[in-house]
Amino acid sequence: TVLITDDGVYRYSRCGATAVTIGKLLQQAVAGADHIKDLAVAAAAAVGDTEVTITNGATTAITEDMFKDGCLFVNDAAGEGAVYKIKSNPAAAVSASCVITLVDALEVALTTSSEVGLRKNLYDAVIVSPVTPTGIPIGVVVVSSFTAAYYGWVKTKGLVALLTNGVLYVGKLVVPSGTTAGAVDHGNVAVTTGSTAAADSTAGALLEDSAGAETALRGMGTAIDTTYNIGSLK
Repeated sequence: TVLITDDGVYRYSRCGATAVTIGKLLQQAVAGADHIKDLAVAAAAAVGDTEVTITNGATTAITEDMFKDGCLFVNDAAGEGAVYKIKSNPAAAVSASCVITLVDALEVALTTSSEVGLRKNLYDAVIVSPVTPTGIPIGVVVVSSFTAAYYGWVKTKGLVALLTNGVLYVGKLVVPSGTTAGAVDHGNVAVTTGSTAAADSTAGALLEDSAGAETALRGMGTAIDTTYNIGSLK
């Protein structure tokens, strides 16, 4: 449910297992690793069908309507790339079959070679944004207390009073904090160097890519195994 007022946009959300106080940044619920993708389609489904039978993963049980108002997406083989809103689902044990009922009918047939992923509704069982992100930010708590497992309004657009970590700068972007849960930090661009020694004192160390592997690029005057802040995100 969306509420649009003269001061912003709000989404009706359900708090996760831990209560949240006002002014905290929230993120979506953490997805089960075995639900993110590659779930087997247990039976072929034709164009026009509104039910897809999947085989649950081996580690996370599915509870009744766990994925209601979330989505089923096809990540491989026939139907790849399609996303469907979920109407309902029954409970299913690990590795058991589960019939996912869709809001709209399939537009592309699925085969038993198709693989799918399941995601909860973004605003169901939300949590405080952790220092190591496990999902996308969804909004800010604007009530005095968001009680565990209760429903409430979360602001997703507009002015908010939000927990900050350190100094922020007018006109510059902020990012979820990497040191304080529920807060935001000033957005910086940083580079990290690898552990291979520089060829000489002025050449600098090799820069790492996003996966932590050394590249062929060197940062002049940099030391090994060091992270450098090189400026603000615009």
